[in-house]
Amino acid sequence: MANSIWTIEEFTCPGCSMSYTATREEHAEAHSGSFKCSICSSVVHSWSGKHHFFGWEAVKTKPPVFGRRWAGVGW
Repeated sequence: MANSIWTIEEFTCPGCSMSYTATREEHAEAHSGSFKCSICSSVVHSWSGKHHFFGWEAVKTKPPVFGRRWAGVGW
């Protein structure tokens, strides 16, 4: 049986640097599992203990800004 304490944690894929969030839930019994990156299939996080991670989502980031790198330099 799970208690009511949930925390949201952020993880970064070691293969491609994609960021993810997941909800961590504490349990009375031990759980184990892992989550793989949806981009490169690397293991982002694996766990074993009295907690479980669920609700994995990619972190939405702003797209890169394209333009002059040295704006205002006078080139």
